[in-house]
Amino acid sequence: MNDAATTPAPIRVLIVEDDEDDDLLIREMLAEAPVGFEIERVARLEAALERMGGDRIDVVLADLTLPDSHGIATFRRLYRHPSRAPILVLSGIDDEALALRTVEEGAQDYLVKGEFDSALLVRSIRYAIKRAAAETALQDERNLLRSVIDNVPDSIFVKDAEGRYLLGNTAHAQQLGIESPEEIVGHTSFDYFAPEVARGFAADDERVLTTGTAIVNRHEFVGEGRGSLKWLSTTKVPLRDAQGHIIGIVGVGRDITARKLAEEKLASYAEELRGKNAEIEDDLQLAREVQQAFLPQQFPTFPPTASPEASAVRFVSRYLPTMTLGGDFFHVLRLSDTRVGIFICDAMGHGVQAALVTAIQRTLVEELHALADRPGVFLTQMNASLLSILRRTKSPLFASAFYLVADLAAGALSYANAGHPRALHLHRDTGRIEALAHGKPGPVLGVFEDSVYTTYEAALAPHDLVILFTDGLYEVENSQGELFDFELLREVLQARVQLPAEELFDEMLVEVRRFSATGGFDDDVCLVGMEVRRLLDAA
Repeated sequence: MNDAATTPAPIRVLIVEDDEDDDLLIREMLAEAPVGFEIERVARLEAALERMGGDRIDVVLADLTLPDSHGIATFRRLYRHPSRAPILVLSGIDDEALALRTVEEGAQDYLVKGEFDSALLVRSIRYAIKRAAAETALQDERNLLRSVIDNVPDSIFVKDAEGRYLLGNTAHAQQLGIESPEEIVGHTSFDYFAPEVARGFAADDERVLTTGTAIVNRHEFVGEGRGSLKWLSTTKVPLRDAQGHIIGIVGVGRDITARKLAEEKLASYAEELRGKNAEIEDDLQLAREVQQAFLPQQFPTFPPTASPEASAVRFVSRYLPTMTLGGDFFHVLRLSDTRVGIFICDAMGHGVQAALVTAIQRTLVEELHALADRPGVFLTQMNASLLSILRRTKSPLFASAFYLVADLAAGALSYANAGHPRALHLHRDTGRIEALAHGKPGPVLGVFEDSVYTTYEAALAPHDLVILFTDGLYEVENSQGELFDFELLREVLQARVQLPAEELFDEMLVEVRRFSATGGFDDDVCLVGMEVRRLLDAA
C-alpha cells in the first residue's frame, strides 16, 4: 500500500505573533505532536488577513496584542474574514472576562501563554478544526432551510410561550406589511393587528399551549391591518422541546382572500390546507412540526354529504419516516363530487433537504389544483414549478411522484408516473393483482426542464383496492443480503387480497419487518390505499 495514500495531510497553521520567542516555543510544541503541521507566521494583523485570503489555512493561532491592533478588535477582524478558518487565541494575559468574550464571539479556545503544554495545544487545535467544520455544515444547512422556507408562498411563523415572534418567513412579512422577516422578532400580534383580532390570536395561542391540540386550517377574517390581508387560513400546532414540553407554537398561514371572494360568488372552495408541523433540534425540531402538518389529517367522503362509514370510497394511509424528518409525502384532493385525486412522492435522500422538497411539493399541489383533473399535465407543470424553485439552491434535489385520478361515477382511473414505483390495483372480485404500468414512467421531478408526462387509463370496479407507495416499503434487506423486492411484495398482497385495507396494510408492514435484518425499514415508507365500496350515480 502507498504510504502517501494512508498518511493524513499535514495541518496548516497560521501563527499571528510578533514575539519570535513565543513563535519558537509554539513550533517546538507542535514538533512533538504525533500529527504533522505546516506552520507559517506573520507579525501583523494586516499581514494575517492578507495570508488568510490565499491558500487554505486550517487553523489560526493568534495573539491579540500586535503592532497594528490590540485586544478584542484583533479577534473580531480575524473572525470576520471570509475564509472562516477556526481561531485559537494565545494570549499572554490571563483575563477570564476577555477569554469568555472571545469564545462567545466565535473563538474556538483561549489559551494563556505559559499555561499549556504540547498535548493541550495539539488537542485544542484538532478540536477547533472539527468544531469549526461542524458549525460550517450546520450554518450551510440553516441557510438552505431559510432559502427554501422564504420561497414557500405560505406564511410560516414561530412564537414563544409569551406570544413573541421568534421567526417568520418572507410571505409572513408581506402579509404583515413589513419589509423584512427579521423585523417581527420580539414583537407580538398586537403590534400588527387590530386589538380585537390580536386578542383572538392570543386566545388561540393560549389554547394550543395549554391543551397541546392543534388548530388546523381555520379561516379567519382579520381586516385590513397594516397590510392588505383580509382572510387567513391558519394552522397552529404546539412547538415542543426535546423532552416533549410545549415551549411555543408553529403557525402556518395563507392569504385566502381571493378564494374567499370566489367562494362567496360560486359557493365552492378548494380543499382546505392541511396542517403543517415540523421539529428539528433547534432548526430540526421546527422542521418536523411543519412537515407533519403537511400530511392529510382526514379524508374526503363521497358523496360529500356522506359520513365516513357511508362513503362510496374509503382511504387508508401509513406514514413511517426513518429519521426525525421524512422525504415522503402524499395528498388526497377532492376534484368534484365524483372525482378524487391521490398524489404521492418520494424526495431524494433524508433529513432537512428531503423534507423541504416535500414542503415545496405540498404547496405546489394546492397551487396546481386547477390542473389536477389531468395527471400528465399536472406532473408536467409540477416539474416546471419545482425546477424554478430548486435551481435557486446549491444542492441537487429531485423527487419521484405518482398521481392518480379516480372517477367514481365512470368507473375509470387515469394516472401519470414520474420515476415512481408502480401503483398496485387489486381486483378483489377476481383475486387478480396488476401493476399500473402502461408505458414507460417519465423522469423524476426536478431534473429535466422539458419533461412531458403521459396520462394512462384503466378501469375501476366496486370492491377494488388501489395502493400507492414509496420504494422504502420493499427495498429492505434480510440477514443474507436479499431484497424484499417488488415481486415478493405482490406475493404478500396476493395472500391477503380479500382483507380490509386497514388489516391488509398492517399485516403487510409486519411481513416486511419480519423479513428485515434490522426489524425495521431502511428508507421512509408511505402507503395510501383507496378502497372502492361502490360506484356513484353519475347524476
